[in-house]
Amino acid sequence: MGKIEAPTEFFVMMSGERLLLTGASGQLGSYLLRELVGSPFPVVAWSGSGNGESYGQQLVTVDLSGDAAAVEGAFRAANPDIVVHTAAVSTVAACHADPHRATRVNVDATKHLVECADSQRARFVLVSTDLVFDGAQGQYEEFDTPSPTSRYGQTKLDAEHLVAQSANHVITRMSLLYGPALNGRPAFFDKQMSAIRGKDTCSLFVDEWRTPLSFPAAAQGLLDIARSDYTGTLHLGGPERISRYEMGLRIARAVGLDGDNLVPARQADLESPEPRPRDVSLNSNRWRTLFPNTPWPNLETAISQKWRVRSEGAKGVSNDGLP
Repeated sequence: MGKIEAPTEFFVMMSGERLLLTGASGQLGSYLLRELVGSPFPVVAWSGSGNGESYGQQLVTVDLSGDAAAVEGAFRAANPDIVVHTAAVSTVAACHADPHRATRVNVDATKHLVECADSQRARFVLVSTDLVFDGAQGQYEEFDTPSPTSRYGQTKLDAEHLVAQSANHVITRMSLLYGPALNGRPAFFDKQMSAIRGKDTCSLFVDEWRTPLSFPAAAQGLLDIARSDYTGTLHLGGPERISRYEMGLRIARAVGLDGDNLVPARQADLESPEPRPRDVSLNSNRWRTLFPNTPWPNLETAISQKWRVRSEGAKGVSNDGLP
């Protein structure tokens, strides 16, 4: 593949255009809402887990896999110019445990939503995953052939195929995202931080590689892409290919702790119902060439920033529990 030339100019959203965010109460969705604090763009935030408010945005309850007419009505009411679709059954374990629900949410609901977007000529941005690859190669580029090893990866690939049929779409394949949970539902990163603080132990693989990207960088990158006129697929990974264990140790050192409670492990040590990809690191050169102004911090830089949002006066902004 030849050198990717940056376009001379991107179309940028005009103030007043409406953005619909699905999965707004999820891990990434919460960071996106935080990034949108003070934005001049009207935002409609959908959540499948109940009403409430997050970072000044009222959450609208919409069951994407429920009644089709209700979803269509909610979409017409939102009347978006851009849809950022983060809602999903988003873990390998959950998709394996309930594959029918994984298909309903990750595939069928995405199909319906992109049809709604097409009917109103709205731009559609799908959040996908590095786990569409089998891990045999590493440093995957956008044109490499996906071959998922898990039900989760397969449902996301199926969703990609559906979204790719839309005229104005972007598929963003995210690598491992890290940062404290903002939605009150602790995830693996929070368990890892607990171990780093010496409260318990956490096993991390020495033979599984990713290109981790901080949630704040992922959120800003996703919004920069959504507001452009780029169409196609982009890989959003971090600047470094590292193992899960090395990642844990570097986070520990960055916050001034030793990481003694992080236990090195190998994939063969863990029985898994589905094969774990060995190396799904992403090559993000295309993204970095097209969007060079989006921050791209390594682990130490991201942690030194303490996950702060740009608007320090925003409701709920804190150091998010880091030491």
